[in-house]
Amino acid sequence: MSLKASHFRRVSMALLFSVLLAACQQESGVRVTDESHGASTRPAVDALDRQTANERKSRIADLEYELFVDVQSSTEEFLGEVTIRFGLTDASSDLSIDFGGGTIQEVRVNGEAAVTHYNGYFITVPAATLQVGPNVIVVSYRHPYDEDGTGLHRFVDAEDGLTYLYTYLWPYYANRLFPAFDQPNLKANISLTVLAPQSWTVVSAGTGTPEPADGGARLWRFATTPKISTYVFSLHAGPYMIWEDEAGDVPLRLMARRSLAEFVAVDEWFDVTKGGLEYYGRYFGIPYAFRKYDQLIVPDFNIGAMENIAAVTFSEDRYVQRQRSDRTEREKRASVILHEMAHMWFGNLVTHDWWNGLWLNESFATQMSAMAELEVTEFKDTWHGFFTDGKKRAYFRDSRVTTHPVEMPINATDQFFNVYDAITYRKGASVLKQLQHLVGDESYRRGVSAYLHEYAYGTTELSDFIGHQEKSANMDLGDWSDEWLNKEGFNTIGIETACDGDALDSLIVTQSAPAEHPYLRKHQIEVALYNSDDNGGLAAGEVLPAKIEGARTIVEFPAGQPCPLIVNPNHGDWAYAQIALDDVAVEVLDTQLGNVPDPLARSVFLAALFDRAMAGDMPLADYVDHALRLADSEQNIRVVQQISTSVAEAIAMMQRLRPETDEALARLIPEIEEQSLRRSHFAEAQDLKRIWLNTYLRVVSSTAGLGTARALLDGKAEIDGIEISADIRWTLLTILSSHGVNGTDALLEAESILDPSDSGTKSLITALVARPAAAVKAHWLDELQNPQSITSLAQQRAVMTGLFPANQTDLQLGLLGDVLDVLPKLSGVADPYFLSSYVSVLLTPMCRPETTALMQAALDEFAGRLDNTALRFLREAHQADDECSMLRGMQ
Repeated sequence: MSLKASHFRRVSMALLFSVLLAACQQESGVRVTDESHGASTRPAVDALDRQTANERKSRIADLEYELFVDVQSSTEEFLGEVTIRFGLTDASSDLSIDFGGGTIQEVRVNGEAAVTHYNGYFITVPAATLQVGPNVIVVSYRHPYDEDGTGLHRFVDAEDGLTYLYTYLWPYYANRLFPAFDQPNLKANISLTVLAPQSWTVVSAGTGTPEPADGGARLWRFATTPKISTYVFSLHAGPYMIWEDEAGDVPLRLMARRSLAEFVAVDEWFDVTKGGLEYYGRYFGIPYAFRKYDQLIVPDFNIGAMENIAAVTFSEDRYVQRQRSDRTEREKRASVILHEMAHMWFGNLVTHDWWNGLWLNESFATQMSAMAELEVTEFKDTWHGFFTDGKKRAYFRDSRVTTHPVEMPINATDQFFNVYDAITYRKGASVLKQLQHLVGDESYRRGVSAYLHEYAYGTTELSDFIGHQEKSANMDLGDWSDEWLNKEGFNTIGIETACDGDALDSLIVTQSAPAEHPYLRKHQIEVALYNSDDNGGLAAGEVLPAKIEGARTIVEFPAGQPCPLIVNPNHGDWAYAQIALDDVAVEVLDTQLGNVPDPLARSVFLAALFDRAMAGDMPLADYVDHALRLADSEQNIRVVQQISTSVAEAIAMMQRLRPETDEALARLIPEIEEQSLRRSHFAEAQDLKRIWLNTYLRVVSSTAGLGTARALLDGKAEIDGIEISADIRWTLLTILSSHGVNGTDALLEAESILDPSDSGTKSLITALVARPAAAVKAHWLDELQNPQSITSLAQQRAVMTGLFPANQTDLQLGLLGDVLDVLPKLSGVADPYFLSSYVSVLLTPMCRPETTALMQAALDEFAGRLDNTALRFLREAHQADDECSMLRGMQ
């Protein structure tokens, strides 16, 4: 048996029962055979539309769930019974209960067996069985465990055979755990009882107590929750390793798989948690409300983390490293811990009424996590990192054809990927930071606290939040809200100066907007002037506050101001706007960028240079040369990380453009390889060593560089102070595989024996898929489109990651038609998380007119047959390929 077959035979999971059962559309035993009789007018799709949600909200009150779940009796599915108690104001029409992909065994309404209809997506309860006033519906059901990271996900650890369960219920997956009114504004008290194996710990929103049960099991009973939304409820179970601590009177637990436990940064995790709980309680003026605080690190997680009430889940892949964590990894871990914790107040205690309010929930948590980092962690320059990482992604997303206002309508839950993006998180956080700057720090805090006090355990609209800010600041924010929250796109600001000899005569900030989003906004900014020093370098001059409005704003400055050598119109990064550099500024920065005294200002200028290169206004190779010259003197770790990331992105773009004829690329790659390895070896700080090693790993492709990669694997080369850990070894192996280096298959087989972990399994998949052979690519593309051995989303993403590296554009081009042709079929059956990864990862830019044309043809032919997720990401892929194709002609 081949290496691939033998390994995947060991680790492959069960088929996707949810897909099979949904396809069968099983119904309750007392079903309505004529679907037109008493059937709901609600569309039979795996989504909840806002009209249905609003109608239910208007009828239902005093909602309670009493839930029993059996995870002991079967390894293929779980059994459940839910008792739903609620008051009904109108019993004249049918009522739908959300429940996706399960099997209904019995439904009883108000004590009687009911004739109901189940279509695989929701149960329709006939109006004749309902009554005005109190109602009780009892549903007995079965549901397969999920493999795609949603609902109740089941994972078997290949290392020790232990089984772990966890839920992911956002935004509309609670109905895969139990039949429910699965919408955020129908908050409910939830009581939970779980039958589980004796060796397992079960975790949920409330505190749980186990008692012995028959068959070697335990029955866990959980305290009834306060009023909460279904999407932040949870059920996690398994033989987790548990660490305990406390934050004042709040019990803390941290949990992880046993085979991963040795790599968890436990002390660091608890330190951040305790500091965050104290800071937020003080800032909001409201103590933590949910009695205990559990955090679970789980496998196969679809996103970074999820703010389940009192039982937060985190991705293993993102927040646990199998070597010493570097500064970037530590900061990301602290940031996400604090982000999810902020949701306990903003999102969980007070919840958005519908999904159009998602942005405020996420943006506020992003803003608050940065503020908390400043107070309770080592990362005192977190807003610098917000610029280099967060804002960069926000500007890019805001430049896409699919951009949208921060606040926008959401018609149904299957549109969540239309707003779940960097606009939702990072543009929104930038806007809130600007609001805080506008009204003042203390006024902002008072408004937030009053908002949380008034609406605790309830749901709100945007106007409720803005209203409290207006009241606290005694300021009308209507115009501000309209131009920043209701209009898409961003502005570009620049500088015009006129000098009379050596003296500044006039200083003007210009503002522009793209033609498709021609909105000029008001910005409260700071403008920094840099003058020549006595040695021909740069010296910091005046920093001028300015409120800009319209296309041109005159900035006042002190009399006798020297003519500046260069001007930064976004000093301090207060504006959500990119800056434009003219040719004179570029010439100055060519020799003076390293002399700009403020590290954040160096980052602002460097980002502007990168933007010019990606727009085709300067050659990519020139940008790389700029960045490498700055690297010679740069000591600030934020700027070094920015250099590393941007250089790697520029090289990857050059590889996609015309690698076979690019002399600059042939010159730069060996230079970057050599410099990165040398800097990694000789840097004193461990974090700098890791940054430069990562630069090498992202760029290496020359014959000599690949030889060094093989030597690092074999132990024949080493980098002082760097352990070549299992994760680094897999990265090196994937690089060798993607370049077709002889002997790589044997190395992969040997490594898979040394590292049989889940991380090793996914890394092996990626490395195998990366091999530069058309037959290999076709095989794995077929596996994605018609899953046989790879049925979990986590492993499918591992396939996608390896399929088309930047150096394999020709192989990608050869399969482009096959990638596109299956999109209508996938749109009908695949989960949005699969579709978003499939389209965005497999359609990275190929930079050819013919590839742009093929994507346009797919849009023309398939648009009406694609769901929201596939259509969005296909439109973005087409735009990126078109931009890249035009850039190819400019280089």
